[in-house]
Amino acid sequence: AAATRARVLYVEDDAVNALLVRELLASRGDIDLVVADSGTAGLEEARAQRPDLILLDMQLPDMDGLAVLKALRADPATASVTCVALSANAMPSDREAARDAGFDEYWTKPIVFATFRAGLARLLGRPG
Repeated sequence: AAATRARVLYVEDDAVNALLVRELLASRGDIDLVVADSGTAGLEEARAQRPDLILLDMQLPDMDGLAVLKALRADPATASVTCVALSANAMPSDREAARDAGFDEYWTKPIVFATFRAGLARLLGRPG
């Protein structure tokens, strides 16, 4: 059964946002969530956990999401992991910078539950 589970890494320093995503995924028996509270911790977890999907806050205490993504893409162990920018910044320029940097998608906060669940299902190839 473990082989059929998806692993999602959420790199987020805000405890409320992390709790919200934990609660959204709590009923999903097919997804394991790992939360890291800084860019550095996120990079360490990505290398150790080899997630199927990384949700990445764009404003972390030690580095921004673009720097984290650059490090992920430069490491052969994490270069191909699907990465979603998850940010309160919703300006077109923010979205464009994230897309240009190599994010697969850009989702905005506050999280819209139905949209979030549908996006996870689509990216992980699993019904929601």
